[in-house]
Amino acid sequence: MPTDEEAIRNLIGLHSQLTDDGDYERRVELYTEDGVFTMGDATSTGREELSAAFAATSAPERRGKHITANTVMDIDGDSASVQTDFFFLLPSADGLKPLAAGRYFDTFVKVGGHWLYRERRITFLGT
Repeated sequence: MPTDEEAIRNLIGLHSQLTDDGDYERRVELYTEDGVFTMGDATSTGREELSAAFAATSAPERRGKHITANTVMDIDGDSASVQTDFFFLLPSADGLKPLAAGRYFDTFVKVGGHWLYRERRITFLGT
């Protein structure tokens, strides 16, 4: 059985892979029923809104590769605050090109013995 830290790191990695694969339906399941996702000025709350927001960015031409690093966690019982740096590369005719970099500010809760996203807020480098 993984430690809480390992389980949260795995969840962060799985979120990136599902995003890169365009599997928004499984991605939504990583969030609590009332989960929140904020990117820029757009906020989605609840699985229905999350599904619509994630579906809108799941087309093949919008998919790339998320790389995550420098994860810092503060775990307190069944909740955790986590910050992770990310880099996003988008395929082009000339190969992979950098599109965005920034930091995830995540809040996780343990529900039924499993960690889930309660909230993800994305800030981009320079903002």
